[in-house]
Amino acid sequence: MSHVFELTDEQYKIIKEAAERSGRTPEDLFLAWAQEEETRYRRAHPTYYETDEWLRHLGVSEEEVEASKERVRREHEMPYDADA
Repeated sequence: MSHVFELTDEQYKIIKEAAERSGRTPEDLFLAWAQEEETRYRRAHPTYYETDEWLRHLGVSEEEVEASKERVRREHEMPYDADA
């Protein structure tokens, strides 16, 4: 699948000159910009799929992460008491 952007000659000239200054093609410059935007978005809107990742993001030490995992493991091993 491909898509086309329509630019005026002036717009393309600006992109081409910027690309030449950095030793890239206009296509490479555009791709680099898109990747930078994706990185900026991911930093601003992080997604964490594991609790460990979230804890590390919050600055929790590895020792504390491991201790938390151990507490959770022990809780899951404990029998469930419906009357408690």
